[in-house]
Amino acid sequence: MGQNAEIGPAGPDDFPAIRALCDGFLDWCRSRYGENAWFVDRYYTPEQWASLLDSLPRIHAAPEGEILVARLNGTGVGCVMMQRIDGRTCEMKRMFVSPDGRGLGLGRRLAETIMRVAAERGYATMRLDTGRNHDEALSLYRSLGFREIAPYYEAPPELRNHLIFMEAPLAVRAG
Repeated sequence: MGQNAEIGPAGPDDFPAIRALCDGFLDWCRSRYGENAWFVDRYYTPEQWASLLDSLPRIHAAPEGEILVARLNGTGVGCVMMQRIDGRTCEMKRMFVSPDGRGLGLGRRLAETIMRVAAERGYATMRLDTGRNHDEALSLYRSLGFREIAPYYEAPPELRNHLIFMEAPLAVRAG
């Protein structure tokens, strides 16, 4: 294979790549939803998106949060984030692997690693939302023990119909 893939915490130098990955995710969502792409820009207006990207290091700061980066031969090709909901529950956010990193199991490794980090930090439950058209992500999440739940935050009905809310128990695993 000849490719060196690693998962690790984001450092200050990773944020340009993380921003590019987040923008890539948004573009991927727009293409995935086709004629319903309005949903993506309604969920994240351009102003909200720019503000969110600027705040990522703060809202996902350890120890209550985390940002992990998947690197392939030293280049950031994927990311996942965690943030606190309450003392026992956290949320997985913005998991995305660029086309250059797909097919190598990096999405699974990112998800498994962020779940392990969350459990080690005392969270008992992880939640997430994902789009109904994100078949690959839904399959991965289900294989990791996530089950559909009722919405855990308020979203407008026209957006909520495009989302699936999920939750999984967390446990610290040996090894």
